[in-house]
Order: sequence, then C-alpha cells, then structure tokens
Amino acid sequence: RFLTKSRFQLATECPAKLFYTGKDDYANQSMDDSFLEALAEGGFQVAALAKCYLPGGHEIGTLDYDQALAQTNDLLKLENVTIYEAAVSVENLFIRADILVKRGNRLNLYEVKAKSVDPSDEHPFSTKSGTIKKGWKSYLYDAAFQKYVISRAFPQYTVNAHLMMADKSARCPSEGLNQKFRLQKDGDGRKSVVVSAALGDDDLKPPILCKVNVDAECEKIYTGTDGKEPQVNSFSEKIEMFSEHYALDKKIQTPVSTVCKDCEFQTSEHDESEGLKSGVKECWKNDLNWNDEDFS
Repeated sequence: RFLTKSRFQLATECPAKLFYTGKDDYANQSMDDSFLEALAEGGFQVAALAKCYLPGGHEIGTLDYDQALAQTNDLLKLENVTIYEAAVSVENLFIRADILVKRGNRLNLYEVKAKSVDPSDEHPFSTKSGTIKKGWKSYLYDAAFQKYVISRAFPQYTVNAHLMMADKSARCPSEGLNQKFRLQKDGDGRKSVVVSAALGDDDLKPPILCKVNVDAECEKIYTGTDGKEPQVNSFSEKIEMFSEHYALDKKIQTPVSTVCKDCEFQTSEHDESEGLKSGVKECWKNDLNWNDEDFS
C-alpha cells in the first residue's frame, strides 16, 4: 500500500480520508462529480501540450508499479534524459512525475497544472507576509511531496521543482490548438490524449505554458513556515504518519468540524439503500459519540 501523491493530497485535506479512499464499501461523491471530471480532462490536454514543449522524452506507459520503477531507473542511467510519467519510490512512498528531466547530476521536476499564472509576478504564490496563498497550497504541496520523494530516492542528485502552467500574458499562436489534442478512452476506460500529426512549430511558438521554479515554496513547506500558524508536525513527520497509517489500513482519528459538510465520503439516500457506508457519519460517531438519530 503506497502513499501516492493523490493520497497524500487527500491526507492534507483531512487525515481521516486516507482510511476511506479506495474502499468500495464507502460512498465517494467525488466519483460522480462531473465538474472534477471536466477539470481532469483539461489536465490531460495541458499535460500533453507540456510534453511538446519538452520534447524527445520517454513515456512510462505501464501501470504496473514494479515495471514503471524499473523502466524509470534504467532511463536515469543515461547522462541526459527526459522522462514522462517517471515512477519514483522510496520506502512506501510512490509518485508518477509528469515530466522529469535529467541533466548530469541535476533532476528537474515539472508538475503540470491546468491553472494560469503571471510569470512577470516575482511572488505569484505568496501573501504580503510571505506565507503561501490558500489558492496555491494544494498545487505546491503536490510539488513539495514529489520533490521530497525524488530527493530521498536519489540523494546523489540536485532536485529542482517547477510548476508548468498557462502563461496569463501569452496569446495562443494558432486557432483551434485545443482541437489538436484529442481525448480518448481505451477499452478499460483509461484516458489518454492523441496529438494531431498536423501539430507544428506554428502551434507551439511562442509557448502558452510557462515554467515557474517553486523550490523556495517547497522549502517553506518543509520548514513549516508556509502558513501563519506554526505546524505541530514537520512535513516529514506528517508523511511518516500518513504512510504508516495507510500501510496498516489504520484510521488517523481527526477532530470533526464544519468542513466535514464538504467531505466526499458521505452518503445519499440512494447510497444508504445500496448498503454503502458514510465516512462522515463514522467520524462524527467516533469523535462526538453520536448515534444515527443525531444525523436526522
């Protein structure tokens, strides 16, 4: 049971979610969220475009963890290489990096996001007090987790982290560019993007995506200075706690609050008629000793 970047993101939202995710007997409303699905589809297309700006890479297409790790490690034996969907693991932490570029003893991580940024802004992610803006936290924690895993797995390399996003100041160089990145599904429902053979330099120059280094933001996250309040646990301590509990399939007891109303692990009447369990109700029962009547 690997702690992946998506599971890490869930745990940063609420540690208890780690226990419920991926279990068929618990309702998960995000599985039926068409808005989230649309965002994900846009992300696939942006990721495909990003690869065009960093061409000549090797795609790690397999979903098998061991095969993906072996293929990535073989490619990293090269002096210079670009890898798409690189697999990296240390202990029971596992990531698939969107784009990993090796140049000698330096590894550049590019995490692609369907979000826009003004590259002329010297501090696009920071508040006036120097903390990380709320709207950017999930993206930066994602990059920080990946950089952490890569640095732990390959301590002999210098690792630099970047977000790759839409450039707010850029204009699309050609009409219908998005139509040259067609989303498709295979027989198993797995989505991928087919890039049109007609895509040329006129479509890619000047680029509409930009790369922003986020090493300084990662360091704030590692040292617990990314927010106004001091962190009780360090970044590495949180990861250790999350990974240990997930490996043991043990719930991290988390105090309930008003944010629980937005939790995806709650049931509709239909879910309950189908026998699905509510993670929200379990948390409230455990924390406040509620019973079923208290939810009516």
